Amino acid sequence: MKKFQQGFTLIELMIVVAIIGILAAIAIPAYQDYTVRAKVSEGLLAASQFKVGVGDMLSEGMAGIARYALEVAADQANIKTDKISKAEIGAAGQITITFDTAKTGIPQLGAANVLGFVPTINNKALADNNSTGTIEWNCKPANGITKVLPKYLPGQCR
Repeated sequence: MKKFQQGFTLIELMIVVAIIGILAAIAIPAYQDYTVRAKVSEGLLAASQFKVGVGDMLSEGMAGIARYALEVAADQANIKTDKISKAEIGAAGQITITFDTAKTGIPQLGAANVLGFVPTINNKALADNNSTGTIEWNCKPANGITKVLPKYLPGQCR
């Protein structure tokens, strides 16, 4: 009489459950970081319109950038989103995006909720005597403005 094996043993099932548990322990935190990074990317998108504005106003010198900064400051009601609480343009053309860390925003950022973009031309700050050439934007944490943790930054800012 032949005996056929039916089903799985308890040991085999326990090994499968353990493997799934280990994979979940690795995948869930990575996924959570990924979702926060996607939300922070909204700041990157918002900053792109300000980059164009700074570039356009640089043709009028630093006074043009100062006027543009005033326009942006006056239009905060239209800039705010559920993730972005404010956007500012600095005197040297730097862009600062501050994220809302309330429950409906991005609470994972905590106090590290600022994404900054510093413009340079030929590795020098924008100025009336340095206004021709291609503007390079630096959003890495070393720029002195960005406070968002590197694991939450979009790829070009890490």
